[in-house]
Amino acid sequence: MTDPGATADEPRDIAVPPSLQVWTTAERSSAWALHGFTTLGIVAAMLALRDVLTGHPDYAIIWLLLTLLIDGVDGPIARALKVQERVPNIDGFALDLIIDYVTCVIVPATFMYEYGVVPQNNFGIAVVCVLVFTSAIWFARRDMMTDEFWFSGFPAAWNLVVPVMFLMEARQSVGAVITLVLSVLSLTKMPYPHIARAKWLRPYTIVGTVVWIGGIFWGAMAFPHHPAGVRTLLYLGSGYFVFLAGARWIHDIRAARVARASAA
Repeated sequence: MTDPGATADEPRDIAVPPSLQVWTTAERSSAWALHGFTTLGIVAAMLALRDVLTGHPDYAIIWLLLTLLIDGVDGPIARALKVQERVPNIDGFALDLIIDYVTCVIVPATFMYEYGVVPQNNFGIAVVCVLVFTSAIWFARRDMMTDEFWFSGFPAAWNLVVPVMFLMEARQSVGAVITLVLSVLSLTKMPYPHIARAKWLRPYTIVGTVVWIGGIFWGAMAFPHHPAGVRTLLYLGSGYFVFLAGARWIHDIRAARVARASAA
């Protein structure tokens, strides 16, 4: 808004459109550096896939956790640096989707078949095919996230679910059922939290995330042993996120009913 008391000789702050903003070499370089950091996720995914195929499930899990860390920190930094405006010819969202599909779907799908999380037969192959099929559709959804940072449908977080089932030594039949159920839920509007950005019950979610990921990390470091403490942490973390998704679903249903009643 123009200051009514300003004179013609006084300088005024004029908003410069992002497309016309002149960025320094250092500013553009920092944006490119962040894109490079983000892309390290696909390198870690390749190393995870190597370890899956060479008999090192524990190393593969560590690499997957590293991709999760990269994915968790690059977004806030990108927004702070205005990377999209500084390097407009690179689509950071598309880059994230490409990397996430490999790290969250392809590598875990290979892991779960290679290490018997699902039956190692034609039925197991069918289960894995359902997983990659429904996950591809979920990644193409335009409504994948709400304004409150809740995912619509199970967000293909197989990079967490598969290691949990492996470390808990789930039976193959249980692994297959869980995989099919979550695959179907990825096509629904069942809410799931973004573990870093969802604000509803956020303090509890932070604790649940630390417990869950801490259990995965501990389990990977302890492998081939399976300490009871690992199983306890994984049960607690998994139980919390199942509870949270259900609670949010009920909350949304009630909120929708109140909105309809108010509009009537």
